[in-house]
Amino acid sequence: MSFRLYTRKNMADNMFKVLRSEDVLSFRNSYFDHCKPTKIVVHGYRSRGHAPWVMSIKEELLKAGDYNVILVDWEKGSEVDYSKSTSNTPLVAAKIVKLITVLKEQVGADPADFHIIGHSLGAHIGGYVGEKLPNLGRITGLDPAALNFQFKDKTVRLDPTDAQFVDVIHTDGRNILLFGLGMFDPMGHADYYPNGGLVQPGCKAISIFGAVCRHRRSFEFFIESINSACPFKGYRCQSYEHFKQGLCIPCSDEGCGYMGYHADRTKPPADGTMFTYFLNTGDSTPFCRYHYQITILLENKPELGNEKGTLMVKLMGSNGELGETALTSGAINIEPGKTYGFIVTSMNDLGTVNTVTIKWLQEKETSGKIYIEKVKIVSGEAGEM
Repeated sequence: MSFRLYTRKNMADNMFKVLRSEDVLSFRNSYFDHCKPTKIVVHGYRSRGHAPWVMSIKEELLKAGDYNVILVDWEKGSEVDYSKSTSNTPLVAAKIVKLITVLKEQVGADPADFHIIGHSLGAHIGGYVGEKLPNLGRITGLDPAALNFQFKDKTVRLDPTDAQFVDVIHTDGRNILLFGLGMFDPMGHADYYPNGGLVQPGCKAISIFGAVCRHRRSFEFFIESINSACPFKGYRCQSYEHFKQGLCIPCSDEGCGYMGYHADRTKPPADGTMFTYFLNTGDSTPFCRYHYQITILLENKPELGNEKGTLMVKLMGSNGELGETALTSGAINIEPGKTYGFIVTSMNDLGTVNTVTIKWLQEKETSGKIYIEKVKIVSGEAGEM
C-alpha cells in the first residue's frame, strides 16, 4: 500500500512523492504544505491508485485549487476476492488514519482541512477513517458499495457522523439481484441521486456491464463537476417521481445543492438534517444539464374529453435553443382543466426563454384535440421567466 503526493509543484504523473507514516523525512522532503487543504483519493474493488480515473481526479483538482492531493494505492488488497477486499477496508483506513495523525503531529496538518474522496469500497474506507479520526473535514462517497455494507450498523459503513460534511453520489442503487453495486439509502448530510440513482442514461439496463457503467458514473460525474461551468445543480425533493413532474423547481428555502466537487457550497443545518437532491444528466460527457420546469394548464371546455398521446416541446432562448424534445417517455392520458408538470434539460444555458412551441402527438383512437390555456417556464438555474 502506498500514498502518492501530488501538488502544483509536481503535477506530472511520474513526479509524485511517496509519503510514509513511519518516515518523517518523507514528509519534510516532499512538497506537502500543511497550510493548504488536502484531498485524499481512495479507489475501490479491483482498482488501483494510478487508475486513469484517479489520475483524472488528481489533474482536475490541481487545476481547480492549490491542494495537497494524496492518491491511496491499495491495489494488492483490492485484487483478492470481494469478501477479502471488504475485510481489508478497515486495515486500509487504519493506515490512512496513521498518516493523517503523523502529518498532524510532525508538520502541523489539521484533520479539518482533509477531504477524502472514495469510490465504492473506498467510500466506506473514508467512513472508517472518520470513525477513528475526530474532526475530519469532509468525505465524498462515490456510489458506496452495497454488498457487505447494506443494512449494516453505521459504525461499519459511511454515515453523516464520519466527518463535518459528508456528501454522497448514488448512481447504481438497484437491488443486488438486479446487478446493483451501490447503496441507495441516504448516507450523508447531502445525498445526490442523478437520474433517480437507479439507472443511468447510456448504461445497459440489467447486465454486469451495465452495473459497472452505472457504478463508474459516480466518479465520472465528480471529475466533470470540478471545473465545469455547468453547476450540476440538484433539487431537494420527496422522490424522483415528484422531481420528474416538476414539483421541486425552483429550489426550496434551504437552497439547491451542487453535486460533486462543489457540494460544500450548500451545507445542511447543524442539527444533522439529511438532505436528498435529484437532478438529470446526459448519457455521455459532458454530462451536466440545465433544467427547465414546464407547467401546462389545459382549458376545460365541455365538449372536450380525455386524450392520450405524447407532448413535445421546443424552447427558444436568448442564448440558444432546445430542439423538439418529448416531455414524457411515452404516451400519457390527459384531462381538460388539469395542470401537468414536466422537466426538460438542455446541454446549454438557454438564457431567457422567449418562445415555447408545444406539439401534441395523439394516439390513433383519440380525437387529438387539446387546448392549452397557459404554459409556464421556470429555469432551475436562473428561476422564473
